Amino acid sequence: MTALNNQDSDLEKLCSVAIEQRLGDISGLPKDLVEHVLNSYRKFIASYLNMLRQKDNKPANWMPKVLHIDTELADGMRHFFSDYQHITREFYRLNQKMDRLQEIDKDSQLKLYQHAIDDILKLQSLD
Repeated sequence: MTALNNQDSDLEKLCSVAIEQRLGDISGLPKDLVEHVLNSYRKFIASYLNMLRQKDNKPANWMPKVLHIDTELADGMRHFFSDYQHITREFYRLNQKMDRLQEIDKDSQLKLYQHAIDDILKLQSLD
């Protein structure tokens, strides 16, 4: 049980670092959006690690110290016929929409900002 807890903890750390590197600090966003981002990243990174383990012939409990997402492998996951395809496409869509959200000035364009958040959260309901 401890090994599983450590693996979950390591996965959470990798997700937090990936989110910080890609999106910056998301703690100021609405709680529902933060949860959606965390869930999307968690699903994608867990799937990505499974593909990486298979590709590199690593054991099931292997975790990298630092996560570097190989864009070629990740892009390949979008075309892989399994749950990975759906998870990876959702991950890419989320990042695109988060990029657009970050371009909106929350103070001067509050309605547009809220609309963008609602649009992102619609992705969650499609899962």
